[in-house]
Amino acid sequence: MHLRFLGHAAFDLTLGRVRLCLDPHQPGALGGRFQLPEIVGPFDALVHTHSHEDHSGWTPELGTTTVLDQPGAFRGVAIETRSAFHDAQFGARMGMVRMVSLAAEGLRIVHCGDIGWFDDDDVQWLRGCDVLLVPSGGTYTLDPAQAVALAALVGARAVVPMHGADPRVQLPLRPVAAFAALWQGPVVQLPDLDSLGLAQLAVGTAVLLSPP
Repeated sequence: MHLRFLGHAAFDLTLGRVRLCLDPHQPGALGGRFQLPEIVGPFDALVHTHSHEDHSGWTPELGTTTVLDQPGAFRGVAIETRSAFHDAQFGARMGMVRMVSLAAEGLRIVHCGDIGWFDDDDVQWLRGCDVLLVPSGGTYTLDPAQAVALAALVGARAVVPMHGADPRVQLPLRPVAAFAALWQGPVVQLPDLDSLGLAQLAVGTAVLLSPP
């Protein structure tokens, strides 16, 4: 496994022999409010948690039009999904998202998408993952305190807060540092995360991945 943060909710994940781009943002998304670097592949496939353009962008530089958003398997990677609410009003404000679980090589990584509310059944589905990618910026997703509460219940080895404030993204979001300040376990900042680094972490470590 090798995991690299691409900004906002996007990640470059190599799992087994497959290179995936999770939730790629469209360059200049949301009327130009996104000024993050363009994502360049080539990737074997894309993973979309929902259809908003800051999570399901496409350019030829990604190198593929294959999208994984349904349960199944892709080149040895087992894919599971679970519907979730994008907001605390049961989807009435922002709609629905899907959490996506990717498993291979004895590891399970879950991208929570823009989850804005969770219940006990969501927690049960998430348990057993090795890496939890959880939004913590608030406004459109869980806020830092809610994200901490979810991550503590799930008990992943590594928790990676995402969808936080970035000066290149003009959205009213809280920084991932707010999540780290509330986290009761170890906190580390890394340029990326691989299988060896993951194995060396204590269970319940918050990992702040460097932005692009």
